[in-house]
Amino acid sequence: MGKKQQPTLPGEIVKKSNAIARARWQPESVWEPRIVALVASKVRADDEDFQTYRIPVSELAGVTDENLRGNQYQEIAKSIEHLGKATIRIEGNKPRNFRQYNIFAMCGYEDGYLIAEFHPDLKQHFLNLREQFTEYNLIQFLKLPSCYSQKMFEFLKSWSGKPEINISILELHELLNTPISFRKDFRQFRTRVLEKAHKDITAHTSFRYEWEPVKAGRSVEAIRFLFTPGRKALTEATQQKAKEEKQRRLQTQRVIRALDCAKAKGGNCQTMDNKPIVCKACRQMGLCDEVKGKTLRRATGE
Repeated sequence: MGKKQQPTLPGEIVKKSNAIARARWQPESVWEPRIVALVASKVRADDEDFQTYRIPVSELAGVTDENLRGNQYQEIAKSIEHLGKATIRIEGNKPRNFRQYNIFAMCGYEDGYLIAEFHPDLKQHFLNLREQFTEYNLIQFLKLPSCYSQKMFEFLKSWSGKPEINISILELHELLNTPISFRKDFRQFRTRVLEKAHKDITAHTSFRYEWEPVKAGRSVEAIRFLFTPGRKALTEATQQKAKEEKQRRLQTQRVIRALDCAKAKGGNCQTMDNKPIVCKACRQMGLCDEVKGKTLRRATGE
């Protein structure tokens, strides 16, 4: 029996353009995406312009200013400071084309309140959205425990209208700003990013997806993300069928080569001078003995 879908929690909704959900930026902690999402949740559907939003820190940290621990305050304050100069990069429709925007025109912390206003250049990505947008539950997003989980959640959410998508490994590394060690070792990337993000997103949100590596030879060149229930099983069955068909073709080619070799030697194979796997096929099927027998029968007129 499959896992039950986690019910959607009541609460405020974050709504942004797909372009923003897929954009690249480099948050220094989980607090930065949480702050951006919290401010975005305050934008109303009928707003014509951005407002200066004054948000109690309790909505971000779950505690009031008086109960905010010293290290929590320092982390949030540092995140706000970084967001004041943070930029976001939106890729263009052509290779090498992109646009870079400041996220906030202003942000700060005053008497237990987060004060923030989105940069006016981002109006088209948050105001009056009618199509090509991503929306999700704020409470669920605030529970995601890592920057990788946060980014994967938004990015994949923006594509979930499709049955599946293939994203190259290179693009994923650029999107997630992974360290060099992850780029050199897929096992680390798989364990600490792909598997961990999937576990976090499944545990804390109602969004569901599956993923599988797409290989070119022995190396993984892309990741396929699947959003339709049961589609992964179908894809795996198709891949297994293709793998079996490939094995049959290879075995047929080996037998043909082994038979040609046996015929060329008249069935007298004293040395295995062909490829080991071809010689193995010859021995398993007794091709030399068969050719030798036919040659002998022709010679004796049988």
